[in-house]
Amino acid sequence: MDIDTLQGLKQSPLFRNLEESEIIALMHTVRYRIIRCRKGQIWVSAGSVCQYADIIISGEMVAYVTGPSGNVIRMAAHQPGKLLAPAFLFATDNHFPVTVEATTETTVLRLSPADLDKMMHDDQRLMQNYIQLLSNIISLLTKKVRMLSMSVREKVCLFLMEQSRLQQTNNILLPMSRQELADHFGIQKYSLLRCLNELKQEGSIRVEGRHILLLSQLMV
Repeated sequence: MDIDTLQGLKQSPLFRNLEESEIIALMHTVRYRIIRCRKGQIWVSAGSVCQYADIIISGEMVAYVTGPSGNVIRMAAHQPGKLLAPAFLFATDNHFPVTVEATTETTVLRLSPADLDKMMHDDQRLMQNYIQLLSNIISLLTKKVRMLSMSVREKVCLFLMEQSRLQQTNNILLPMSRQELADHFGIQKYSLLRCLNELKQEGSIRVEGRHILLLSQLMV
């Protein structure tokens, strides 16, 4: 196993609390291959069968769904260490609900579900980590469902307040571009910009590029 692959696996929550030597030893018990994906390439399309356990080693991929009117709803950005679609690997209906596309040159380690299952039975820490991954997904999807029923203002305000809490500051650095943020909310970019401008005119926020300063309590 090369050093880049090992570093990618070390970033994966699946291998949390494992030493390098333990990761290497586990990987020597299974078959895997390294696949390189070019920028803009569709890794998997919505509706296709989830046949493999894919872990991003380097680069980035984004998962999104396309609505009936053609609008794109950005579901998640996947960084190195991400195990793609863990909730569907062993599901009865194991069809991808989203399309996954590489946003940069990306390297992926591919395992069969059987080999992943073998590793989890060989080391119970992997099993515990996998269960935690599934629990986090349920939590995220619950938030997504709640967000889809909100107004644009509610989505934006709650997102800004959550980022303020996560970053522990009122001077927020947006973690994505405005287009990506609009896709994340499932709205048009102009709707997002209009909402930010309204909050600015109200004196609730100050906008400087990707920095947004919260000047008062946001009212949703």
